Amino acid sequence: MSTSTIRRRPSIFAVPWRTPAGRFSWLKLVTLILCIAPVPLIGWQWATDNLGARPVHHAMLETGFWAIRFLILCLAVTPARALFDWTRVVMLRRMLGLAAAFYTFAHIVLYAADQDFALGFVLNQMLTVFYLILGTIATVGFIALSLTSTDRAMAAMGRRWKLLHRLIYPIAILSLWHFFLTQKVEIGIAAVPAGLFIFLMLWRTTLPGFRRSIGGVAILAVASVALTALGEAAWYALNSGINPWLVLDANFTTARTTAAMFVAADLVLLIVIMAGRRAQLRMARGDGKV
Repeated sequence: MSTSTIRRRPSIFAVPWRTPAGRFSWLKLVTLILCIAPVPLIGWQWATDNLGARPVHHAMLETGFWAIRFLILCLAVTPARALFDWTRVVMLRRMLGLAAAFYTFAHIVLYAADQDFALGFVLNQMLTVFYLILGTIATVGFIALSLTSTDRAMAAMGRRWKLLHRLIYPIAILSLWHFFLTQKVEIGIAAVPAGLFIFLMLWRTTLPGFRRSIGGVAILAVASVALTALGEAAWYALNSGINPWLVLDANFTTARTTAAMFVAADLVLLIVIMAGRRAQLRMARGDGKV
């Protein structure tokens, strides 16, 4: 048998900075370093007393926030591939998803540590308190996706693998819902990733030609910012009794930096990068279209 017909056997573990073909990748190495970076960052904050009077509690919150960040980045891989004509970015999806799972598990461990590892109490809370139930279900989902993230699992499960990994969408919804419920007063920190999630889901539901165009992305961005603002106003109205018109009005003033403003800034940056990338491709191809 010639070497060209030999198939690479699916493996359980692969060196994270190598491509599926076994080649070294600077892109994957840099991404790995960025995925690991929050650990020493939180450790440094802890060592320098920058986590407040309850460092374990604040470290728990930080790991939860990093889990959400990496989850959003994982979901952004498919749009990035299409919008930037960047096929190599697909190599990063598994790493980003595992990073989200890792920080989710760290979040649970630190929650137990914050409760002095009273495991009976911790388990009771996770199964009876609503926002912790949401987090527990999301964590179980992360475990299932992590255990089946290998090449071998993908080959063994066939079409069922893709069906299972579509659970990432309800997992994201549960994670964001959990995040909202943990915010006692100010929900802006949870509304920003929620707004970006809205954009990513709207992008997936529209026609390919529309969602690949700069105009289409701009329309989806405007819709996402509007839904973020409306969602924030509705949340405050339903949970705090605050006049929703006052919350909406804040989005049109400089008195308060709102979640919708952060989402708008992120999506404007996306459109600028997208336009720059397309100009680069036009120059490289020597034509006037991309």
